[in-house]
Amino acid sequence: MPGGRARRTADGWRVSGHWPYTSGIGTADWTLACTRPEDAKAGPLFVAVPRADFTTADTWHTVGMRGTGSNTYAAEDLFVPEHRLMPIAALNEGSINGDEPMDRLPFAPVGMVPLVGTLLGLGRAALALAIDHAPLKSMHHTFFARQSDSVGVQLQVAEAALKLQTAQLHAYQVADELDRVAADGSALEYGDRAQARAQFGYSAQQVLEAIQVLLNVHGAASFAESSLMHQYWRDANTAARHAGLNAYVGYEIFGKALLGVPERISPMV
Repeated sequence: MPGGRARRTADGWRVSGHWPYTSGIGTADWTLACTRPEDAKAGPLFVAVPRADFTTADTWHTVGMRGTGSNTYAAEDLFVPEHRLMPIAALNEGSINGDEPMDRLPFAPVGMVPLVGTLLGLGRAALALAIDHAPLKSMHHTFFARQSDSVGVQLQVAEAALKLQTAQLHAYQVADELDRVAADGSALEYGDRAQARAQFGYSAQQVLEAIQVLLNVHGAASFAESSLMHQYWRDANTAARHAGLNAYVGYEIFGKALLGVPERISPMV
């Protein structure tokens, strides 16, 4: 998110601004700040800034994903040399002049992989918790001594497991395609990137649906503050609201690409 302005000088850039939602800033030695040059013709830039050169504000107070510590950092008239600058357009298109295979990959799909990975892990943990407890918990207001004896519970656990498998298949397909492109030096075309954007959003929704089913299985105990299911539910619902995982934006991007509609609604594809 462009949170600052950059002014070119004879030997580099002077950067000022503030940047919210900076995950991991509490332990990072460096950060990438997205800035807009004063020259309106130039596109936004990433500038690499060492930890000692900026200040932070405690602004990350959320229901879930608290451990990311995604606080706000700020800088005022900070000097950034030219070699610590990266045009975002080149990053998005995978056209950085670097020596690593990763440099050939477009930023958006690569950036979504760890986000979806987190959600898949949360979904798997929720499924494991429900399965482990089903033989140990009775079902109140029924004659079932164990949840696992209930056909209804059996059906719901199976449904949740399949939703998680569906999410994994989509996410892993994109990851495999990124690995292939990085290895053979080919390009990931816009249509493939549009599909990846939609697949990641779809995966996130499948995980949320699975966890919702597992909440029903696990019962009211899920909402105790001490419950791990409660934590998985909060973290997954927070993580899935990342802008890059907005399913309907992803579907629209993919739908336009399938139908040959040239309109672009997001730079992050």
